[in-house]
Amino acid sequence: MSERILKLLSTEAALSTATTLSGAQLVRIYNDTAGAVLITVKLDDTTTGTCTVKAGDTVFIRKQVAETIAAASAVKAVSVAFGD
Repeated sequence: MSERILKLLSTEAALSTATTLSGAQLVRIYNDTAGAVLITVKLDDTTTGTCTVKAGDTVFIRKQVAETIAAASAVKAVSVAFGD
């Protein structure tokens, strides 16, 4: 497991419905559910990307300020920046 230094930019919250996460550009997603969850990023009504996050996994998703991010089932999400 690689070590990372993160700068937290907000408080972690459940993510299910589409949100910009207050204009977040880098989002840490932790899937605390029992199954895989589809993550969707959209700009307006156009899907710009999707990925599946396995149960227990953490991923980082870079997005544009105006893009929304949503999960098929509630996962944990927080806006972050990589630190020194």
